[in-house]
Amino acid sequence: MARYALVIGIANYNNFRNLPKAVTDAEKIALVLREHGRFEVQPLPGKLIESENRWCVAPDKKLPGKELGSTLSKFLLEKAKNHEALIYFAGHGFEAATLTGKQKGYLATSDCTSDGQNAIAFDDFNDLIRESQLASLVVLLDCCYAGSFLEKSFFRSSFPVFHTKQDYCLITASREFERAREDVEGGIFTQAVLRGLSHDKADETTGEVNASDLFSFISRELKQSGQEPIYMGGGRSIPLVWYPPTNPVVTGVVREECPYRGLEAFDKQHAQFFFGRKKVVEDILQKLTQAQFVPIIGASGSGKSSVVRAGLIPQLEKNGWRILDPMKPGIEPLAKLGAAFEPFFQRPREIQQLYDFIHNQQDGLHRVIERLPGSERFLLVVDQFEEVFTLCSKEEERRKFIDLLTQVVELSEATSLQSLRLAIVTTMRADFLEPCLSYPFLTQLIQNQAVYMPPLVGAELEQAIASPAALQGYRFEDGLLGEIIQDVGKEQGCLPLLQFALTELWEKRDSQKHQLTVEQYRAMGGVIGALDLHAENIYHSLTQQEQEWIKRIFLKLVRTGEGEKDTRQQQPKAKLLAIAGENEIGFVLDELIQERLLVSGQENLHREAWVDLAHEALIEGWQRFDEWRDKNRELRRLIDRVEDALQEWRKQPKNENLIMGGLLAQVREKWEEMEPDLDAVAKEFYQKSVAFEEQQRQLIQAASNAKSQFLANISHELRTPLNAIIGFSQLLRDDALDISLSEEFIGDLESINIAGRHLLILINDILDLSKIAAGKMTVYPEAFQLATLINNVVLTVKPLVEKNANVLEVDFDEKLAIMYTDQTKLRQVLYNLLSNAAKFTTNGRVALTVKKETPDLNGNYAPEIITFTVEDTGIGMSYHQQQQLFQPFIQGDASTTKKYGGTGLGLAISRHFCHLMGGKILVRSETGVGSIFIVRLPLNVTE
Repeated sequence: MARYALVIGIANYNNFRNLPKAVTDAEKIALVLREHGRFEVQPLPGKLIESENRWCVAPDKKLPGKELGSTLSKFLLEKAKNHEALIYFAGHGFEAATLTGKQKGYLATSDCTSDGQNAIAFDDFNDLIRESQLASLVVLLDCCYAGSFLEKSFFRSSFPVFHTKQDYCLITASREFERAREDVEGGIFTQAVLRGLSHDKADETTGEVNASDLFSFISRELKQSGQEPIYMGGGRSIPLVWYPPTNPVVTGVVREECPYRGLEAFDKQHAQFFFGRKKVVEDILQKLTQAQFVPIIGASGSGKSSVVRAGLIPQLEKNGWRILDPMKPGIEPLAKLGAAFEPFFQRPREIQQLYDFIHNQQDGLHRVIERLPGSERFLLVVDQFEEVFTLCSKEEERRKFIDLLTQVVELSEATSLQSLRLAIVTTMRADFLEPCLSYPFLTQLIQNQAVYMPPLVGAELEQAIASPAALQGYRFEDGLLGEIIQDVGKEQGCLPLLQFALTELWEKRDSQKHQLTVEQYRAMGGVIGALDLHAENIYHSLTQQEQEWIKRIFLKLVRTGEGEKDTRQQQPKAKLLAIAGENEIGFVLDELIQERLLVSGQENLHREAWVDLAHEALIEGWQRFDEWRDKNRELRRLIDRVEDALQEWRKQPKNENLIMGGLLAQVREKWEEMEPDLDAVAKEFYQKSVAFEEQQRQLIQAASNAKSQFLANISHELRTPLNAIIGFSQLLRDDALDISLSEEFIGDLESINIAGRHLLILINDILDLSKIAAGKMTVYPEAFQLATLINNVVLTVKPLVEKNANVLEVDFDEKLAIMYTDQTKLRQVLYNLLSNAAKFTTNGRVALTVKKETPDLNGNYAPEIITFTVEDTGIGMSYHQQQQLFQPFIQGDASTTKKYGGTGLGLAISRHFCHLMGGKILVRSETGVGSIFIVRLPLNVTE
């Protein structure tokens, strides 16, 4: 494919200051591109050097706007069509207002004026680029010589095409606070470009300098220069120049080190063996030039961690970045985040300060960044970000952690991008995108800044398989590569299985012929079967007891999710050793680690040894493990909840952090099944929780007994004098009537009597409610004439009904004779309902209907149910008032209590009495219309 470069350097202007060094810069760029970039270079304005038979940039010629516009059009739309292209411009750039007052950007030509006439407008240039059909395009604009400065935001808004075209990029610089200038050699920006394209900046193994490498170098070079570099574009990082490599890969040399990683991720120590993901790494590098927070999202087993550790990190270190130790959120993400920065906070006071920043300060990340040493940019990698959802059980800590990470974006919006010290890259499984939706800012960042891992296919897949072996001097037997690729195509997300199969295949390589063979590949089960076969061989080599230990070890290393979505979870090694004692189970753990099914390490935070699955591919890749996971899922989810509670209690050993309520009830019910899978610490935690619950129950019972005893005593102490007051006031009233005392005196005696009776009813209600709460209220059923009870209730309540000028209607089914239930409680329920209806109704109607239940629509009878319906035309109730109607001491609202009086106990007691008698009470009401209460009771209560 041909490569074309248009190199423009304008020295002479009619209306701007001349720029002789622009031509010098353009000629130097042309020379580098011609000699090392394999470009066919077209200089503009051009001049033929006959003695050398080549064209150069003419220092004494002018470049009119018409000529530049025509040349750009032909170059982009015709000459370079379907080929790789580069445009370099050195000269004036300026802004000018249109007739509507809008500012537009321009590339100055020799005959242009300051209002933009005869200049090349940025938006016209953008349109030409959008119309072009090129294999790739790199535009280098050096408009920062002198004159008007161009702002960063103006460049970004003027060239939107670079946000949409793949493999198109713009590299330039802006001046935000002062006018641009030249140094003694030429334009500051171009001098940085030339140094970035030099031999000593090329990749030592390939000799290449690409666009990403160049921009990274320019960014470092222009620090403190007053110019701010700008990168816009998408797609791959385009090669610009090549030199002889200083450290080329030697072919023909055989090395025996395994170039594959089994189930482990590639890291920077093995970066030389990491192939096939160059495009993704370039995409991430490009994102990091524009954003401070870059989520990397891909399917399970797509190689996210390897891309970051073996692809991105070595490249950033080469570009001068400082890399913090990669972290995983784990159970305590805030503690893990603090540990990542702990090397910069060494003294006890500083460590406490770091804790305060992370846990308590709203702008904690900003405070941490302020204390980072040196001037380099830092990268923090949060690997397996989904652990914040699967392992962290506290929503408050999860939200704080996410808020801290995303603060880096808020800082970038308030600060120049290049002056920021920290960027954050996260890796996350795509099937955890849904939980992110609960955090709007995180969701927005994912939508705008995520890099998605595409499937590894085609030539990239071939590189990932064959190139590591070739690097060691080995080749694949004929037909083997095609068979492996065909197997990979049968299973999604199987890159870990592929790496494991290749590792096993390497162990069985033919060292004499220096090749990997089809026979060995098939014998070990291919890509899909290699891991399962390897795990089964290990499993069957152990005793039955050791096999049971393996099962328990593996199930402890997986977090049981909802449905079938499980994730691995790291465990302290001591916890796994406790399954059967270190002497018995220790060698089993060592065997699993040695055989690459498990990995181990030491936690920096607490210096605690840990063990983890070598890769989540084991979760489904080992069929036996998959079957283990499929059984008793609810039980293992319950075990995980107990472990979460234990972790919280260990951090804050308070009684309120013990297992309580519904969770404790579930654990108690399943304890016999759970106990074998819990260690001694968890068992002790459960026993503490049970003991605390029993202690609380006893305290509550004691308090309830004390309250009941107090109420019984106090009710006796109050009832005795109250009965005397009621009795004597009645006798005095009768005597007063007999001797014809004044009506005022008789009225006072009646008030005393009424108040005493009201107080006695209140005391009885409170005592009843106390007995109900203590579970000591009993039912005393007896047979009685229902008609007699109804007549007594009606006679009692009739004065209350008539007091408010209401009419009392009674509809009683005469066929109803004997009822067997608690007569006293039924009488109290009916009295409460009728007295309430009378109280809340004025000049209306109160009705009582008593009958057997009628058949339903299907003709089914419930002949043993009696319904008592109390209906009124009173004030009614709203839906909200009905919801709290049967709660003790609650009335409709404060205004109701103030106007009508009452304690709010009658209906609460009535409902409890109905339940005790095997029935229930229902209500329908509408504000301003009235209320209907329906009591349903069995004709014969069951004792």
